[in-house]
Amino acid sequence: MTSPIPAVIAAVALFQLSSSGSLDSLTEGFFTLSIPSQISIFALIFATVFLAVSISHFVDPLSVGGKDHDDDDHDHKPPKFYPVAEMKKCSNDKEKFMAIYPMLREEMLSHMSNNEMPAEAVEWAKTMMDYTVPGGKLNRGLTVVAVHRTLTQAAYNRDLTEVEIAKASVLGWAIEFLQAFFLVADDVMDASETRRGQPCWYKNEHVKLIAINDSFLLESFVFTMLREHFGGEEYYLKLLELFIQVIQQTEFGQLLDLTSQDESVVDLDRFTLERYQKIVKYKTAFYTFYLPVAIGMITSGVKDKSAFNLARTICCQMGEYFQIQDDYLDCFGDPEVIGKVGTDIQDNKCSWLVVQALDRVSKDERKMLEENYGQWDDAKVTKVKELYKKLDLPAVFSKYEEDSYKLIQTELDKVTLMPRDVFELLLKKIYKRSK
Repeated sequence: MTSPIPAVIAAVALFQLSSSGSLDSLTEGFFTLSIPSQISIFALIFATVFLAVSISHFVDPLSVGGKDHDDDDHDHKPPKFYPVAEMKKCSNDKEKFMAIYPMLREEMLSHMSNNEMPAEAVEWAKTMMDYTVPGGKLNRGLTVVAVHRTLTQAAYNRDLTEVEIAKASVLGWAIEFLQAFFLVADDVMDASETRRGQPCWYKNEHVKLIAINDSFLLESFVFTMLREHFGGEEYYLKLLELFIQVIQQTEFGQLLDLTSQDESVVDLDRFTLERYQKIVKYKTAFYTFYLPVAIGMITSGVKDKSAFNLARTICCQMGEYFQIQDDYLDCFGDPEVIGKVGTDIQDNKCSWLVVQALDRVSKDERKMLEENYGQWDDAKVTKVKELYKKLDLPAVFSKYEEDSYKLIQTELDKVTLMPRDVFELLLKKIYKRSK
């Protein structure tokens, strides 16, 4: 909003000069002056106008910049206050990361209340978030903090401040909310029983298919967090585009996974290595590895496109390695350790193990696999697992793990535009993991 003060001053002055007859005398006198003197008078007038505008800004600060601050609710919100005092009491990044969650949860609940949601709906969302969001390993979210620290140390030779850790943690929690969105929906689609050592959210008697809408809520909260905490940052649009792109890529991967088989028909010919690699790349690699790395790069000021391209290549390789580990643990891992009961065989999944088995089976073994794969029968599941062992797939996996590690290390040798440590810290987290 433009201030009226300069206009008022000018109007009062003009009225006085006109009513007193002085205006005519001034006009006649002005034209008798030399050109340089006339220019000097104009300069004085302009200087007086600018001085009046400056005075009006002092009297009416809301007019600074030619608009009322209230007209721009986005750019002029008060700064976010993070639980810094509580974070300083924490001994590691994970504890500090967890200290941010209650703040974000309350912000999302306040957002619901501000959108006329009744107390019952708000309480439902609170219970749902606590059940589905913070119970995992938090590797994706913590990676954002770790990447940001690594890049900051390389660029400025210092550690992150508590506020920088808090802001990086908000972005980390955005990924954890995104992960919860994917998992809640995925469990419904796969008819899974357990997740993170407890019944899947939809398996709770009072929830059931309401879980589908709950997954949508979790996704929407991601974008609310981004807007509330980073809407005023110059890189906000890049963050927004990154999240939208990765969500879509993950849903592409889920589509490939779900349509690999007709539930009523087992067609092992559809289980090819090419299809498997596409599923892994799109369903897992982008959001598990590339997203946290790219977030750290964006917020740390990395702009070189080739750096992002190389990061995507390396992260996709790590994502394939990670998912193959996941497939192996689904079959041979301890449910008490991995936090879920593996059901890839029953779900007729295009798993790395079945793809490898199909490449090694005899004609009779393939027939046995066709008769037993993709069925919810414990005896048949056991037969499939026994075939995997007979084909020595645990040893095949161990060799793949070592070969994959060496391949990733070779790619890391190409990293020159950013610290290699960014990727090393990811690799250390997943190499030879047991859960």
